[in-house]
Amino acid sequence: MKTNIAKSIYQAWLFMAAFLVCVPVYAGIHIESWQTKNGAKVMYVQSAQLPMLDIEMTFDAGSARDGNDWGLASMTSTLLGTTTSKLNENAISETFNNIGAQIGSGVTRDSASISLRTLTRPEIMKTALTNFETLVSDSQFSQSIFDREMQRLKIGLKQKSVKPQVIASDTLWKTLYGEHPYAHPTSGTLEAAEKINLDKVKAFYKKYYVASNALISIVGNVDKKQAQQIAEQLTQNLAQGQKPNDLLPPKKLAKHEKIKIDFDSTQTYYSLAQLGIERGNPDYVALFVGNHILGGSGFGSLLMEEVREKRGLVYSVYSYFAPQKVTGPFVIGLSTKNASALEADKVVRDTLNGFLKGFSDEKLQAIKDNLIGGFPLRSDSNAKILGYISMIGFYGLPLDYLDWFPKQIENVTKQDILAAWHKHIKPAEMLNIMVGKPQ
Repeated sequence: MKTNIAKSIYQAWLFMAAFLVCVPVYAGIHIESWQTKNGAKVMYVQSAQLPMLDIEMTFDAGSARDGNDWGLASMTSTLLGTTTSKLNENAISETFNNIGAQIGSGVTRDSASISLRTLTRPEIMKTALTNFETLVSDSQFSQSIFDREMQRLKIGLKQKSVKPQVIASDTLWKTLYGEHPYAHPTSGTLEAAEKINLDKVKAFYKKYYVASNALISIVGNVDKKQAQQIAEQLTQNLAQGQKPNDLLPPKKLAKHEKIKIDFDSTQTYYSLAQLGIERGNPDYVALFVGNHILGGSGFGSLLMEEVREKRGLVYSVYSYFAPQKVTGPFVIGLSTKNASALEADKVVRDTLNGFLKGFSDEKLQAIKDNLIGGFPLRSDSNAKILGYISMIGFYGLPLDYLDWFPKQIENVTKQDILAAWHKHIKPAEMLNIMVGKPQ
């Protein structure tokens, strides 16, 4: 029996590999949403091109919910589904491997998620869904596995502590966010790790991995009735619980800060940052398009032209907004030789100030054409669509967001962009971090 299933899986994967070469670009993605009987939110897109099903369960259980136990959300996510009341770690792994299904998990500051990818052949999908549901609702937490993963975490944290780019990133978040829950690293710190124990993991799981705090995203070759049955199955054994309180917005820096951290390195790791916007902010499109002009589009950006192409100071320079549940950061980053760090800082600031004064219509049109032309490729697979609808559902964005967004890009004007940037970005108040031996 196992041989026949394995053979059918292999044949199906060969079919999909060939099909991916000729699959058409998705033209319009119809998103539907509803709630399960016990209060979980569901996002669903039918995609019949491949005999595949992709599911992601997302919980408002990211590191912002750590409290004083930094890294607790991350450790809970790591241990989630490693054992159940009926299956040990090896049995779980073997069960999914035998049917060719894949599971994964992850955690951010805002959320924790666990995902499943499986074929939709009935006997395979049934087994995959049954076991996936058990991982979420009947997760057991073994002391021996906790000890093993805690040891791995401590090794990883020690390794990170000597990486200048990590020091720069951690310093950025800590300084920008102060006492806010976003301030600490998602994986925590060595000091905080000593305070985490298995009882705290169990309590975190019980509090946050509940139906009222769950989002189920479903993409694949299942109809709506099947999707409704799947969503009910996945939440039937979850406690209803309740959603956590909303996060408070962070406070802005009172003034410009400049931080230099001496580090024995040939390179200086540089950041220029400030608080940006929250997910769903009405100015996001104008800021997004403007950021692609400034530093978000690789070799087509102003920062790349000025810092790399004209002066050869860096290999890469970038800028980005990272919208969160509440205000996320805006960051410009690069690494350069110590001897050119101060020059790079000046060029970055001059480029940012120049951008805020204006840019050419040709540059704007080129960026808009690139973004609009490339948008179908950002949603041309089940996995990409799953990522989008999970984001839309978790942050409460409109269901027509994927149709709305490229239209807004097309309609945004230079005046819209400059107005939004002047409203949100204040160069004189930004945080400047250099880690290395800047000269």
